Amino acid sequence: MADIIDVTTVAAGREVHAGRIYRTRTSGAFEYDTAYLRDRTAFALTPALGLYPGPQALAPHNPFSDSAPDTWGRKVQTRAAGRQLDELTLLLGVNDEGRQGATRFWIDGVAVADGDGVPDVADLAELLRVADQVDRGDSRIDNTALRRLYRATGSLGGARPKANVRVGREMWLAKFPKPIGDHWNKMAWEAAMLDTMAEAGIEVPEHRTTRVTLNGTARTVLLLRRFDRADERRVPYISGMTALESQDGEGGDWVDLVDFCRLSGGDPTELWRRATFGAAVGNLDDHLRNHGFLRRNAAWVPSPAFDVNPEPLAQGHQHELMLFGNADLTVDSFFTADALDLFGVSIAVASQYRTSLATALSAATRAAELHGADGHSLSIMRSRIDNAVMQLA
Repeated sequence: MADIIDVTTVAAGREVHAGRIYRTRTSGAFEYDTAYLRDRTAFALTPALGLYPGPQALAPHNPFSDSAPDTWGRKVQTRAAGRQLDELTLLLGVNDEGRQGATRFWIDGVAVADGDGVPDVADLAELLRVADQVDRGDSRIDNTALRRLYRATGSLGGARPKANVRVGREMWLAKFPKPIGDHWNKMAWEAAMLDTMAEAGIEVPEHRTTRVTLNGTARTVLLLRRFDRADERRVPYISGMTALESQDGEGGDWVDLVDFCRLSGGDPTELWRRATFGAAVGNLDDHLRNHGFLRRNAAWVPSPAFDVNPEPLAQGHQHELMLFGNADLTVDSFFTADALDLFGVSIAVASQYRTSLATALSAATRAAELHGADGHSLSIMRSRIDNAVMQLA
């Protein structure tokens, strides 16, 4: 007999019963609730789950993947369980309190993986210590500490170590430096990119950095306020990957993302500003999971920008997300007549943005320094930033 898992979301500011998952062993099917289908405020939970009656398969690709753990979360869950886990077990294992977006899962009226699992921001040092151990693959980790990290780990995408934390009554995301593999202060530079985007008129989440001392070494942790929460209410969210019914590893094209945005009621010019910024700073890891949409009124609109990281100029210009089938992208790629027409940007607006972006980027290195970047971290990115300002000028 199949397990029945109720699924809820938030529509018009209220939590509603959207449907049910019927689970059989390691797979299952989803079916919308009849009352939800009749609700005028109802919307498809994901494009892959059409708003119509009858069961819809959850395999081979999980349409609820945005609610499932990311690469880092899977590593923590698997380590805590001591065995490999199937997709639905991973999905249901994410702590309900920190789960991404507004989709929630219930069994017999109780939220799956319920519990007060989000630690306070004051616990960052301990969370970082355990995250280091997991990332290094240490064989001996305190079980209680590991499970605490497991409860704090949410479903926001990416391979970087992270945890949800409480800052007062608000939910924030803490992104940690890696113990191995970070060859410069990536958290300081990511914070600087958020500062610079905000200066250039791009919407970004509220953020700040803090220094955490561990084993005598001060390290930079990036804190971002969760934009899928509003006054403690959950806000529906889908990634660009889910929006395009794509899969991990498929780079995608701005053409398709713009098409979804326009048809869903969003503003493609906001995507153009981000795309141009990403090309300027060498944000090469701009895959579809690093773009997202929030449900506002009856539209899917671009979420605040996130996971924007510069790469040294020597890494080139090969992006995950292509433009017209081309992955070798520079600033000028987004100022061609075809690109401006695609995004619906006028020449006057493009010219004005080019000037404001050059001005904002001129202060990026100073911003990184203020967030804790050392001399090496500043020098390794100087050629990229200088080149960006030159291209824009």
